[in-house]
Amino acid sequence: MPVIMGIGAFAFFFLSDYNDWKLARRYLKWCFPAGAALLAVATGLDAVRGEALLSGWPRGLFFMLAAAFGGLLVYTLFFALPTQASYACPGQERPVVTRGLYALCRHPGVLWFVGLYGCLWLATGVSFMTAVLYSVLNFLLVLFEDRYVFPGRLAGYAAYSRVTPFLMPTAASFRACCGRS
Repeated sequence: MPVIMGIGAFAFFFLSDYNDWKLARRYLKWCFPAGAALLAVATGLDAVRGEALLSGWPRGLFFMLAAAFGGLLVYTLFFALPTQASYACPGQERPVVTRGLYALCRHPGVLWFVGLYGCLWLATGVSFMTAVLYSVLNFLLVLFEDRYVFPGRLAGYAAYSRVTPFLMPTAASFRACCGRS
């Protein structure tokens, strides 16, 4: 049941992006927050039903790492971006964010997402297959965003994509992220 909820969460994320790209219906702006809430509930249910692989201080360490990755994910999606323009105004063109974590790579949230679910797998009962499935769905989501949604909605995205790596940071993108370019 939790995995079905998690897959449903990604259906909401895809619908949110499709709405931003093609439909521009304000009444569908709830799709992203609904997907986030559904994914959080599915993950919580999966964690309490499963059995952690680690115990003692290693488990505590991976809990802390999961919290750090979760914090980075929340920061990347809700504070490093202009939240109102990004999530509440579907279909409107807006400027691309090219500074901070978005200078590191075009989709830094994917890195934090994989780290979060890898740590949850080790420290909680989230299954390995669930962590992999959600990470693959997240990767497919950013492929869709990168190929279709963002070029059509973010002014300057083509130029940004020529200088900023898709997913894997480089030495130059790390320097740009740190403001040393």
